[in-house]
Amino acid sequence: MREFLVMSRILKESFRKALWVILLCALQASSSIYSSQFLNLDSIAKETDTNHFFGVFRFESMDYIRKLPESENLNRQQYFSTRLGVITHQAQKLYGFGMDLQAGKFNFGTSNYSVQEIYGYYQLDNDFKFYGGRKKFDWSTLDSYWKTSFWQPNYAIDYLRPEEQGLFGAFFEYHKPEFHFVTFTTPVFIPNMGVDVREESGALVSDSRWFRQPSDKYDFNGRIKSLTYTLNVPEIRNLVSKPGAGLNVGVGSEESGFWINQSVGYKPVNDLILKRQGFAEASEKVVNVSVSPDVTYHSIYSVDMGFVGKGRRFLISYLEDSPKDKNPEEGWVIQRLNPVKVYSLMAEKDFESEIIKNLKTQLGYIKVYGGDIYDVDSAGNKDSFTLFDERLKFYNAVLFKFQGHIFSLFRKSILTKVSYLRDFDQMGSLLNTELQYFPVKNWAVLIGGDFISVDVENNSSKFLNQYRANDRVYGGVNYVF
Repeated sequence: MREFLVMSRILKESFRKALWVILLCALQASSSIYSSQFLNLDSIAKETDTNHFFGVFRFESMDYIRKLPESENLNRQQYFSTRLGVITHQAQKLYGFGMDLQAGKFNFGTSNYSVQEIYGYYQLDNDFKFYGGRKKFDWSTLDSYWKTSFWQPNYAIDYLRPEEQGLFGAFFEYHKPEFHFVTFTTPVFIPNMGVDVREESGALVSDSRWFRQPSDKYDFNGRIKSLTYTLNVPEIRNLVSKPGAGLNVGVGSEESGFWINQSVGYKPVNDLILKRQGFAEASEKVVNVSVSPDVTYHSIYSVDMGFVGKGRRFLISYLEDSPKDKNPEEGWVIQRLNPVKVYSLMAEKDFESEIIKNLKTQLGYIKVYGGDIYDVDSAGNKDSFTLFDERLKFYNAVLFKFQGHIFSLFRKSILTKVSYLRDFDQMGSLLNTELQYFPVKNWAVLIGGDFISVDVENNSSKFLNQYRANDRVYGGVNYVF
């Protein structure tokens, strides 16, 4: 959530142009857009071995149940989005190109763009490939499934619909049916992307219900001072010119039997950290605070071990990171990230009958140790004020999902998607539902809802309590080709 405070200025002031230049100059990578990752229910197309063009057009209208009198345009929103993918193979698959782009526009004028993948590849022989560009790989199933963004960054203008994006750089892959490895290196860092934020009358504001303003009050030695904020964004090249490297090794086939997948890397943390001017003794009741983004590194290790049988899959995962401590210059305060250890169990079962078609069920559990944030001064001493104190959305949660054609209407299938999450530490729940009715091929009429609840409402900074007012229902149409 920290990065959302600064993405507005980055996107609006030349970062978008710089990003496109970087990506379009690096067209060399692989052959799996919308890769069929284990436990992924959200793919819109399967991997193909031929030239292929595919995508989704979607229009929906959202109504939020709890109204915001001060932001009436956020109570009902219409959103049109398109996602387009291309895969090409040339010269007997010696080289090829792939691209996965997404764009959307809200009815009140806000637009957004995303480059999930854009790459080309050159095949050295039957087993070796060289990739360059922005490319997704299966670094960690835990990271992809729970959208923790430790390995691959997320694009999240809507916190309930984060999209995983590929890392940018050069990749070298060796692949056999029962063994593979991938090496990765990059001179460029592309962070998480989120909602558009701007300065307005000394406050940080956004046209999004997924933005939460930092506190505008501070207790300074028993005296309450008002805070105003100014965004101070450094040169883009100083943020993105950050090298990184990683290695992935897998043994066994994820199609059947036992398998193991391990990854290790040293790279920038995908969340930008924030630094701000330290509060000084002053007689003024109002203190202006300059906030600036920065980058820190972390070493990261992850391992997945799984078993795939007929219609069922089991997986145990582990991930840890160790962020590098960074002290700011004199007079400034910066966020310090505590290390994280994450454990996860997941299972998947497929069902098929004369009535129920292609029903896929999933059960997952995640437990996180560490991951809090606090601010430190130039000497490394803990500051009494913290802008944001959470690295993750969920820390001790169980998640149940199912998706399938469980009933029909006028002899046409209705695709049902339901997921329910319960976080025991936050004492809250998240329910997502969607029905898609297909009156004709490729066209779907959809209705759905997202409902957030907590046992006790309070001012906690935890995810479910912060966004408990964002219950919503929606309807629209979907075209897939």
